[in-house]
Amino acid sequence: MLFSVLIANYNNGNYLQEAIDSVLGQTYTNWEVVIVDDKSTDNSFEIYDKYKDDKRFRFYYNENNEGCGYTKRRCAELAKGELCGFLDPDDALMPTAIEVMVKAHAEHPECSLIYSTCYRYSGDRSENMPIWDYIGEIPEDSDFLIYRKKLVSHFVSFKRAAYLKTDGIDASLQAAVDRDLYYRLEEQGALLHLPVPLYYYRINNEKSISIGSKEADIKAYHNCVKSELNAICRRMGGDLYHRNKETYLKQMRVLLKVYYHSKLYEFGKFVKYSFYYIKGNRFSLHSVNHVIKIVRGV
Repeated sequence: MLFSVLIANYNNGNYLQEAIDSVLGQTYTNWEVVIVDDKSTDNSFEIYDKYKDDKRFRFYYNENNEGCGYTKRRCAELAKGELCGFLDPDDALMPTAIEVMVKAHAEHPECSLIYSTCYRYSGDRSENMPIWDYIGEIPEDSDFLIYRKKLVSHFVSFKRAAYLKTDGIDASLQAAVDRDLYYRLEEQGALLHLPVPLYYYRINNEKSISIGSKEADIKAYHNCVKSELNAICRRMGGDLYHRNKETYLKQMRVLLKVYYHSKLYEFGKFVKYSFYYIKGNRFSLHSVNHVIKIVRGV
């Protein structure tokens, strides 16, 4: 079974070799690496050149700097493997990561997405690396969209067949891209958590959006809200929605208010989200008043 390791790179040449080395060191050997470069201006091309004759590596280049959503979407579109997993260019995989994921997917055909947990590290793997304990199992009576106590995060692998049933990663997103992907895959099958660390997540990359400017933080939060609202709209009327309908509508009401007051708010999208919220409440006067109060700032 071919496993596609997907790397969306922009100016991470300082760390990219370590990421590639972690793939080369995998105990499972039937893999390919798909790298899409988002118009890098650093030394990344020197690293690409080392592997230009290795048929396991395929390189693609955006004509312009398009951002994270566009680049990761392109990675997923270009993958050939039955299974896929994103490896950020400043992170690394543990040696058994792909082997463990391939075995888990074979044992759980009902799962669209399977994820482990990870070590948080600053580049020295000999250090006492903490495990990211915010990653964990989502209860059966809930789902990732509404459960707030645990996250779905690295290392994440997914069935390409499940991804192809979705509309694909939202290319307009500049942040919260992984979250958007996980929501979409949750709509296609079960999620499974493996309580073992298979991934090294770097916490000292100055280019990471999680350590960015205040403007980057605002953009990231806005994109999280947007991806959640989009997911609720997609799910409305489906099994996931009906299982926890009241929780979904309550969450949507809060998100509507946050979105309306965001600096990146778009009127057309607010109208769309409001319509779905009112529709979910069967066009009740109560729900209409909620939207009116949001607009009035009450």
